[in-house]
This record gives sequence, structure tokens and C-alpha cells, in this order.
Amino acid sequence: MLTNLLIRDYVIVRELDLNFHKGFVALTGETGAGKSILIDALSLSLGARSESGLTRKGIEKSEIISEFDITGNAEATKWLKDNDLFNDGSLLLRRLIFSDGRSKGYINSIPCPISKLKEISELLIDIYSQNSFYSLIQPRTQMNILDDFCHAKSDLKEVGYLYKEWLELKKKSEEFDKNKQQIKEEFDHIKLLMDDYKLIDFSLENWESIQSEHKKLSNAKDLTQLIQQTIQIISADDRSLSNQLGEANRHINEACMMDSTLKDNAELIDGLVIQTNELERNLNYYLNQFNENENRINDLDKKIQAVYEFSRKHSLQPENFESSMDKAKLRFNELSKAFDDNTFSVQAEAAFEKFKTKAKELSELRKKSAITLSEKITLLLNQLSFSNALFKIEIKSIEPNSSGIDQVNFKIQTYKGADLAPISKVASGGELSRISLAIRVASSEDSCVPVMIFDEVDVGIGGGVAEIVGKLLKQ
Repeated sequence: MLTNLLIRDYVIVRELDLNFHKGFVALTGETGAGKSILIDALSLSLGARSESGLTRKGIEKSEIISEFDITGNAEATKWLKDNDLFNDGSLLLRRLIFSDGRSKGYINSIPCPISKLKEISELLIDIYSQNSFYSLIQPRTQMNILDDFCHAKSDLKEVGYLYKEWLELKKKSEEFDKNKQQIKEEFDHIKLLMDDYKLIDFSLENWESIQSEHKKLSNAKDLTQLIQQTIQIISADDRSLSNQLGEANRHINEACMMDSTLKDNAELIDGLVIQTNELERNLNYYLNQFNENENRINDLDKKIQAVYEFSRKHSLQPENFESSMDKAKLRFNELSKAFDDNTFSVQAEAAFEKFKTKAKELSELRKKSAITLSEKITLLLNQLSFSNALFKIEIKSIEPNSSGIDQVNFKIQTYKGADLAPISKVASGGELSRISLAIRVASSEDSCVPVMIFDEVDVGIGGGVAEIVGKLLKQ
């Protein structure tokens, strides 16, 4: 509720400090007493548009501070917390108006854009007059009045949640479609990589073995020549190493028969003969390997060439093939599932169906309640000098939003034969105030607006109608 209004150097006001108490408050005075100045000043603290010439003559700036007790106002408390402006259960809205028309806004002593003052004010107060700031003609306020009347708070919350969920999935689906070609190109590239890798039948262990074998076989000609020359030295002719060692062995054995101390030397030569013969056998076996694998070098050449071509084509080094392929397989499975199942699109469609079902339920509840509320307001208007008035809450289907699929519009026919028109088209401030009074009284049991100000609600009426206005204000 509004607890205090402080005005300094505004128009004709030097300083005014008003304290308000909970309940009905009436400010009266003759024309020119300054009643409208109070409402205009309060409106400025709530974010109304400022202009030059509002400061008191000769003063640089005006200051207006409105103080509210928001202890029981859950929506205002949540808004302040969401915007990091909460300060216990009190709220100060401050507006500075400079002589050139510039202005500054503050919420709980923190500088804020004027738009923030407007946002929080919609949760605090409604002002009903022809020229002052008010929210009743706003579609959002009209929707809130109807939703409060039909107790749709939980339904509205669920609709908002489902709408948000659908939007998030829809966005992901659209992003997927937008990047679908890029995803497909990545998918095709990884598939080609995996197919090429399968063809080369690669493992790092085999690769090292192949390289080693290839190096050996690549030098087969030189190796063969060297080994053959070695064998020739060992056993090719009468002067070969084997023959000479054999002859030396015979000589040392004869000498050993003459002198037994040469026995150790004879054994050394015997060992040389045996090792030479074994060396010859090993070398001949080595040569036979080349003869048995004449085509092996061609096979190895093809394998090595395939690996190097794969390496160049995919810009990978052989030592990184296996780790890169592990990552490629994981990404391939991820893209394959997303690409084939179109997951986001399916989920978005399911989420929209849930939202649409709940939004239709909410819409039916609104339409049913709109009839009842329209009749109540019409009845009250008929008592407030609008004898032939008709009030109707019109609900039109619109594009889905966080509030559902409805647009609420309050319309009125002020006299018989007139067209139904939005209440914002009502010209008279007094008429607008009485219409607002009827709307608020009809929905007052479920109203969440803690402060309502009716300006000139009694203009042009008297007698029985004035008494009814008084009773409704009291109610």
C-alpha cells in the first residue's frame, strides 16, 4: 500500500509530506486547490513522462518520493528480487525532474531507467482518470483482472512453463535446421574418414612392424650381394675360410700329438670351424628368405602407400590415427542419432501439443468467466448513471504467448444503440473513473492491486447515483 508521498519544488508546491493509512482515503478541495497536482506528482514517481516547466519557478529541480509497504505483495517482492532491488518490506520510488525536462529515477536509492519505475508501478497502484497515468486500459492489466476473477493463477503458471519449454525446443530445432547442411557435411566427412580408415586396416603396432620389414626388404639386393660375398669368402673355393680353417685344424691336431700342451689351441680352432660352418648355414637360410618372399616387397609398398595417402587426405599423422578415430566414432554416433531421429523437432512438436491443450483449457475458462464478469460489471454500470450501458469482455485468439492464446479486450456501450468500443475510447474522466470503479468492485474479491486512485469519480452525478458511488468506494 501507499504509505507516504513527498513532493518538493513541483509546480506550485514548495514542500508537501503526506502520510496515508490503510483503508479508504478521500482528498477533497475546490477547483485549483491542487488535487490534480498530487496525482500528477505521484504519477511521475511511478514512471509517467516528464516535460520542461514542472519545477517551481527559479528552482533547478523537483523531487518526488513515493513510499510503499509491500509486505503482502508477492509479485512486487519477486520483481524487486529478480532485479536486485529488494530492501526488506519497504519500497521507495524517487524521481528527480530538472527544469529542462530531464529526469532521473531511483528504486530504493538505486539509479534505474524510467522504464523500471513503470514496470514496478503496475504491481503497486492503478490511477483512474482521464489524463493521469493508469494501467486499466492496458491489455495486460485487463488479462490479469479476468485471470484473477476466474482463479486461473495455477493454470496460467503451467501455460507459461509449457510455452517456455516449447520455445526452447523450437529454437533448438530451428538452429538444427539452420545448421543442417553444415551438420550433414560434417557427418559425410566423418563417414568418409571411417570408410577410408577401414580400407587401410591400420594398427600402430603393425605399422611399426611393416616399416621395419619394408626397410629390410627395400635393401634386399644390396643385402643379398653382401651375404653372398660373405658366403663366398667362407666356402666358395680352395682358399676359402672353411678350407683354411680345416687345414689349420689338421696341422694343430698333428702338433698336439707331438706336444699335449697345444690341446687348448686345438680346441679353439675346433670351435672356429664349428662356428664358421654354423655361420654359413645361417647366411644361406637368410638368403632363402629373400627367395621365398619375392612379392612381399610389393605388398608392403602398397600398404605403406595407402597409409601415407590416408595421412595426406585427412591431415593426420599415423601415430594419431587410432586416437583420432576413437573421437570420430563418438562424434559419428552423436550426429547419426541427431540427424536420423530429428530429436529436437519431434520434442518441439510434442511440447507444443501439450501447451496447446493447456492453453485451450485456460481459454475456455476465460470465456466462461468473461460472461459472468461482464454481467456483474454491466449491472453495476446500470446503477452508476449508465442506465442502458452494456459491458462486454471480448476474447480473441492470437498467436501463442506465455499467457496462452487469448487477447482480452474490455469493451463498453455507454448508451442504447451505440457501438461496443474499447474503454480507452471513453472521453470523460468522470465516466472512466466510474467505469473503472465498476470493474474493480465486480472483481475486487480477486484483485491483486493494493492501491486504487479514482479521480473525479463523482463528476456530473448526484442523489441516488452519488450514494451508490460512495457505497461502492467503501466496498
